[in-house]
Amino acid sequence: MVHDLKLPVSEELLYFMRGLSSYLATGHLLACIWFITSETGFHQYGTSWLATSGMLTYISDKSTVVEHTGRMLSQSATSFSLESVSLMRKYLRSLLFSTECISTLFYGDILSMNPLELVAEIVITFWSIYIYGALVGAQAELLDARAKREAKFEQRMGELHHYVLQNDVPKTLRRQIKAYYARLWVRGRGESEFFSVEKVSCVLYEDVVSTTLRHFAAQVKAFRGLEEHFLRALLVCLHMYFIAQGRILVKTDASGVTRERGEYFGELSLLYGISRLETCVALTVTELYRLDHEPYERLLLEYPEYRARNKLAWTTFAEADRAVPQLPSRLQRTLASRPSIAKVVPPTAENMESRLQFSFVLKSSMKMMANLQSLHPLEAKDLILKCRDGARKHLLRCVTPVSSNRQSERSQSSKPPKEETYENDQK
Repeated sequence: MVHDLKLPVSEELLYFMRGLSSYLATGHLLACIWFITSETGFHQYGTSWLATSGMLTYISDKSTVVEHTGRMLSQSATSFSLESVSLMRKYLRSLLFSTECISTLFYGDILSMNPLELVAEIVITFWSIYIYGALVGAQAELLDARAKREAKFEQRMGELHHYVLQNDVPKTLRRQIKAYYARLWVRGRGESEFFSVEKVSCVLYEDVVSTTLRHFAAQVKAFRGLEEHFLRALLVCLHMYFIAQGRILVKTDASGVTRERGEYFGELSLLYGISRLETCVALTVTELYRLDHEPYERLLLEYPEYRARNKLAWTTFAEADRAVPQLPSRLQRTLASRPSIAKVVPPTAENMESRLQFSFVLKSSMKMMANLQSLHPLEAKDLILKCRDGARKHLLRCVTPVSSNRQSERSQSSKPPKEETYENDQK
């Protein structure tokens, strides 16, 4: 029901609530058995804990008054009416008895007063011992497994710390290693994300992975155009790099571009098998999902139609709507007269490298390479480098006219107006 309603509830909370509800249901069942047995024994034997003074109501004895006793034994059925007490009050007293039995905190305030209640009390006590043992055993097993995992992780950390000190590793690198392992423990308690379900069937494993990574897949732009069956099989291969959290600086020889959550990098190495063309540095603590070349190629054997489609979709980017900065009035009128570039920021020397992926030259080259059936990695690398150089030169040509126009406008604004000078001469 929780998954059908799409409630934002974690699996750990569901397991806890399921276990708690099972114990509450068992306590409710024991309370009902105890109450039915006590009421039957009361009508049959005339005495019961239900009729004991102080249990459900205070019963005064007119024949003898005991001042030092706040509680009296059972009265006969003729002097006490059980129907006068509400059903909720009877149930709460019975639930208290079952809770005391399950938790072994039995204070002896509710006792059996007839043979039928005595037999029921013995049965409920043995049943409660089993329930309490199962509860304690489950918690002990959970704590033992957690302690073993912590001990194994601490042993690994101790060996790593000894190695770092023995080899005089710098403090900055030591802090990075410590932060990495701390993040590894917080995320998966030192184990891989899907370690617990690695031995299940392939279909069930795909179900678990696709369900767990559904929010991550919705954030990655490269996954939005994929069909459900291909995306389901692709998520299993995740070991290109997809950013789940954090920021990555992708540096080239000229400058760098920052990639954030939902973006990716290293797509050329995956799609064309070439060596890395950029240097990637994590700006913050970052979580990544890695997609290797071999499992991706095995997946394409089942879905060959995605080879050219992914090459085109993952290497070209659509121009996002951007706000136009404050430009000179003449340039603003020129841009406004062209609807196709009205929302595009003109390239400058500062943003040229970040706008390289939106260049028409590079997008056309990537489209041409995506349509090729086979391409050697060295040829692909050489072709990509040449396409980037050509796109960079094309953007430089676009930057130069803008810069010259700005300089001419500045020079014109620095000169005095001709009309004012003419008027002064006339005067």
